[in-house]
Amino acid sequence: MKFETMINILFELLSKKTVQAKYLAQKYDICTRTVIRYINCLDLAGVPIYSTRGRNGGYHIMDTFRLSSTFMTVKEFEQVINSLTSIVSSVPDKILSSAINKLKATVKPEYGGFDIKSGNLIIDGGPWGDTVGYKAKLQVIEQSLNETRELFIRYHDRNGVVSERVIEPHVIVFKQGIWYVYAYCHLRNEFRFFKTGRIEIATIRDAKFTRRDLSKQELPLDFWHNSVKAERVVMEIDKNVVSDVEEWLGIENVKLENDRFIADVSLPFDDGLVSKIMSYASGIKVLSPEILKDKIKATALAVAGKYE
Repeated sequence: MKFETMINILFELLSKKTVQAKYLAQKYDICTRTVIRYINCLDLAGVPIYSTRGRNGGYHIMDTFRLSSTFMTVKEFEQVINSLTSIVSSVPDKILSSAINKLKATVKPEYGGFDIKSGNLIIDGGPWGDTVGYKAKLQVIEQSLNETRELFIRYHDRNGVVSERVIEPHVIVFKQGIWYVYAYCHLRNEFRFFKTGRIEIATIRDAKFTRRDLSKQELPLDFWHNSVKAERVVMEIDKNVVSDVEEWLGIENVKLENDRFIADVSLPFDDGLVSKIMSYASGIKVLSPEILKDKIKATALAVAGKYE
C-alpha cells in the first residue's frame, strides 16, 4: 500500500505544476508527515522534487524530468497502444496517431522483438449499414474542429424534421455507443449536441471561427435532460432478459427483490423509451408511471392491429 501511494503521488507531481502536501494527505487519507516522508523517498530514488514556500507554494518536479519507458510493462504498453488504435480506427486523428507511433518507438528498443498484438478492445460506434461513409463523416467533423472552420450540416431530428444549419464543432463525444458532436449552432445561437448518425451532409466551409471558452466540467453530458423530461420508471424484469437490461441501465440499477428483478431508475420520457422497452417484448413489465404503461399498451395494440 505504501509503494502504491508513493507511485500515485509521483504521478500527481508529474501531472500538475505544483502540489501541496495538504492536498495529497487529504486525497490519499494519510497525514502530511507521511506525505513528506514519501516525497523524501522519491527524492532519494532520483526524482528531482523541489519545494517552494508561500501561499501558492508546494512540491514540484523539474520540467526536464522524464520517466523511463520501463515504468510500464509490456502488457501495459499493449493495452494503451491497442486502446488508442481502436479509437483512431473510428475517429482518425493525426495527433493521436502520432502519439501511438511515439509509444511504439519508445517501447521497441527496450523490448527487442516486441510486437503489438491485436488486443481485445474494439470501438466501433458506426451503424450496421455504411460504416465507411459514417467514419468519413466523422473525419470531416474532426477536420472542421482541428482547423476551426465552420461546418455546414443537413440534420434530421427525431421527429423527422430536416434542417440545414451552420455549426462550430468544439468536441466529439462518444456516449452509450453513439458519437455526438458538441457545437455552437448559428441557427439556435447556442451550444447543442448533434447525433452524428442523424447528420446527412457535412461540408467544411471556408469561414473560420474562434473557439469559445469551454471546459470538460461544463459539458452537459446528461444532455437528454435538456430536451426531454425525466421520469422515475419502475419495471419488473424477466430473468431471461436481466443481462440485457443490466447492460442498458447498468447492473447497479437492477435489484433482486422478493424473487423479482426490479429496476427503479430515472429515464428520458419520450417515444424512444417506449420503443426501447418494447424491444424486450414480454421481458419487461412497467409498474409505474401509469402514463408510460398506457403508452406501451396503446403502442402494442397498434402493432397488433397491423397483423389483423
